[in-house]
Amino acid sequence: MVENPTVQSSSAPLGPESIKRPLLQWILFLAGVVLVTAGALKGYDLLRGAVTKNYFFHTAEVLMELAAGVWFVSSVAGYYALRAGALLFTLFLAISLHDAWQGQVNCGCFGPVPMNPWITATMDAVILLLLGSAIFVYPEKYPASRWRKIFSGIVALGILVGMIGGKSYLQPGMLHSNGTITGGHGVIFMQPPAWDAKRFPAADYIPGSHAIMHGKWLAVIYFHTCPVCQHAIAGISRHLKNNPDHNVALIQLPPYGPLPRGLANPNMLRLAFENTHIWRPPFLPVLVDLDHGVVTRVRSYVPGNWFGF
Repeated sequence: MVENPTVQSSSAPLGPESIKRPLLQWILFLAGVVLVTAGALKGYDLLRGAVTKNYFFHTAEVLMELAAGVWFVSSVAGYYALRAGALLFTLFLAISLHDAWQGQVNCGCFGPVPMNPWITATMDAVILLLLGSAIFVYPEKYPASRWRKIFSGIVALGILVGMIGGKSYLQPGMLHSNGTITGGHGVIFMQPPAWDAKRFPAADYIPGSHAIMHGKWLAVIYFHTCPVCQHAIAGISRHLKNNPDHNVALIQLPPYGPLPRGLANPNMLRLAFENTHIWRPPFLPVLVDLDHGVVTRVRSYVPGNWFGF
């Protein structure tokens, strides 16, 4: 009996081969680009010292995203890559939805680039839908194209060179008491106790600082989410109600953000460090007394105690 050559097996992939395979590989390519971008930006934060907690977890996350991204871009073992990608983006979607439900304004998925969790959840859902559709439409294994292998090799080499070069370039630096910075382009450490009797060394890196270089000032270096900083600012604000002649400057550390509404006295001068570095004082908040730009006293703040002006 002669078989009808037009009859196809029910397990055969649907659609013309010339359309299917490139389309599926482009879906994997898109997922890979997203992962490489996210991993590279998070790696940038790691190298410049922006990550101070759960360092091992963040390092493992960066390596996983970069490795998976290069794999997906290459489309090698695409049958398995599609399924691995679907699992990964299901996890990412769950995390983004959790962050969005908790009211977070930045998921941290792209390192220094702020991204609303609702936006990342939408992106994860779209990519997951594309990957799932690809698994359904093309259930069989298929070979990777040569140019994808070459391109993914170039991407992997670029990542390696970037990590080695970035590690050298983004070395931590130090703000010295004479106002100079030595070191790399990552975190800048400070030593406020060494500023005593010297010109305020951070002034050159705070736009608008000329206002506090005349007269007597209390400068409060703070970070907006630091609870001890908020407690100190609230106490200083209450003090200013009865002593409006005192000059107080709030100097915010980046990344910037608002203080709780009504916490700071409106008579306080608002300043901020330049956003070109990550500034790391040894304690927060840092209370600095200035007399015509010269530091007369540096101290920390202990909740419950008041050290005066």
